[in-house]
Formats: sequence, structure tokens, C-alpha cells
Amino acid sequence: MGQPKLNGDPTVGGLLKAELGGYAPFVIPEGGTPSFSYVWTRDGQVIPGATASTYRATQTDLGRVIAVSVTVSYDSESKLTLQADYPLRIAAKPRARGFDGDGTHDLFARDSAGRLLLYPTDGRGNWRPAQVLGTGWNVFNTLFSPGDFDGDGTVDVIGRDGQGRLFLYQGNGTGGWKKAFQIGQGWQDFRTISAAGDFNGDGNNDIIAVDRWYQAILYPGNGRGGWLQPYGVDTYWINRDAVFTVGHFGGTNKLGIVSRDIHGHLTLHETTRSGWFDTQSSGIGWGFNGFPFVGSGGDFNGDGNVDVFSVDTSGRLTMYYGKGADYLASSQPWIRWSGQSVVGWGWGGFTAVF
Repeated sequence: MGQPKLNGDPTVGGLLKAELGGYAPFVIPEGGTPSFSYVWTRDGQVIPGATASTYRATQTDLGRVIAVSVTVSYDSESKLTLQADYPLRIAAKPRARGFDGDGTHDLFARDSAGRLLLYPTDGRGNWRPAQVLGTGWNVFNTLFSPGDFDGDGTVDVIGRDGQGRLFLYQGNGTGGWKKAFQIGQGWQDFRTISAAGDFNGDGNNDIIAVDRWYQAILYPGNGRGGWLQPYGVDTYWINRDAVFTVGHFGGTNKLGIVSRDIHGHLTLHETTRSGWFDTQSSGIGWGFNGFPFVGSGGDFNGDGNVDVFSVDTSGRLTMYYGKGADYLASSQPWIRWSGQSVVGWGWGGFTAVF
């Protein structure tokens, strides 16, 4: 049997998969049908009841290392047990888990009056009634959701005001707020500020910002609403007017961040959560110029893959459905999408969609 691998989404609520690698198991002399069993562990301790080929991470797993062993058996004397590559530290809940606690895709939008609204879905591509989350949000020139930034298990929102101050709005997990407080100042010179997921693999969600010299800088979160030491992770992000996280877009344990250039090209930058980008990046789309908003809120249609949205100048909201890992087995592996559809109208009056 080839070395099994641990893949999937290593975040709270994410689905992990034990995938058999290489080639099918066999015995000599040939005969019989193999059976497989699985044992999942948390920091080396067996997780009770976790015996399937998949495991969905919980809040208990936050910051802990999850591993899985696979045993293939033909009979009592023909067994082989291997631990899957690679054990993964579980990161805090991402923005894709939603704001209202149901674990499904939703979008935030700010109208011209400064109201912040939530547009939740049922997890199967249908919208639920919109909710007003607050007023006075027009003081912010940048808004995004970092996922769970303070380590309490709920999705949060971050805003930058005109003075360059950064504020954290703590979600309460049911579509409302706990409290808000300032977490930074001097951020006024950054061209873009956005969520980075758990970029460095320590289990905490991070922020990525592009400075006036077009350098991408990682601001690692400390898991309590504060910061660790920032550092540069890439250079020459010239003329990239939008940056947003797409989580585990490729269906593997790699974390993806997408940038859009002024020509409308989308580029996927991936990391193994090592704290650095992979050396290779890939184009995943074009024709996205002219859209006031482009981003990702997770899985819109419930197929388990991350999707991307855009809002055009006429106010149409279009969803682009990601293929996840299916693109790897496709005859056209450079195509990352399974299709697109218009899923909303009247979004042109918003001053922020994220």
C-alpha cells in the first residue's frame, strides 16, 4: 500500500480525509479483498469514536495536532498499519464557517446609510432573510472578516477607520456581537488589508497587508485578539487592488490567498501553512476587472468546495463554483471552476461586500 496522506481542511469545523496513496494493497499469493480501519488521534491520544476515513475537527481540537493511522487487513495474519502523512495542527474557525453559528456560507454587506447587513444561506445555495447587524459602519474604509480572531470559537469582523485605527468586532456566534475594541493603529498607509487564515500553522488566524511599497506583510494573530511579530512574506504585489483568502480552495491542506490585478486576472497564492508562500502561484481566472467587489465567503452551494463571488456595476451577484480537488483528476487541470451563476440582484448600492 502506498503511504496514506492526511488531507482536507485543517480548521475548526473542517473535514479531514485519510487518503490512500500510491497503489492498491496486495498480498502474495494473491486473493481476498482488503478491508480498512482508521484510528484518529489528538496530540497522540486516540479520539473516541473516530474510526471513519474522515474526521470533522471540533473546537476541542483547536491548536492540537490531529493524525490518523490506516490499517489494511486481508486476514488475521495479513495486516499493515501506516500513519498518514502529514499530521496537521487545527486552526481557528475560518470566515467560511459563517457568522450566525449554523456553519454555512453568508455574506456581509454595508449600505450607503452605513448599516451592516448579513445575508445568510441555508448551505445549499439558497438565501435566508437578510439581517441588520448594526449602524454607523460608514466610518470604516476597509472591512473584512478574519474568522475567529480572538480564539473564542466565533467568527469576527475587523474594520479600519479613516485615522488608520483597526477595530475588532467580536461575534457572539448567533448573528450578533459581544463587544468591540481597538487592536491597532497606524494602518492608514496599507493599500489592502485582508484575512490570511492560519498562514503560519500555529492554529491562530492571521492578517495579510500590502504596504505602500507593494510588499505583502504577515501580521500573525496571537489567538487572543492581538499580534505576534509581523514580517514580509512576498514582494512586488504591484497593481493588485484586491486580496482575499479562499481557505483550502484546492481541496488539500494547502491554504490559498487570491489577488486580483488591474487587468482582472485572479492569481492563487498557496502555502503549506509554513509562514511562507509556495514558490509557485497559479492563475485561476480572468475578466474580473471592473467588478466593484470580488471575494469569497466559503461554500455557497453545499458541494464541499470553496466558491468565489463578484458584484458587477449593474448590481448582479455572481457565484463561481470551485472544483476543489477534482481539478487534479480532470483532463484540464488548469480549470479550477465547475460553473457560475447569478445568485442575486440589487447589490450595486452597497459600499462594501465581504
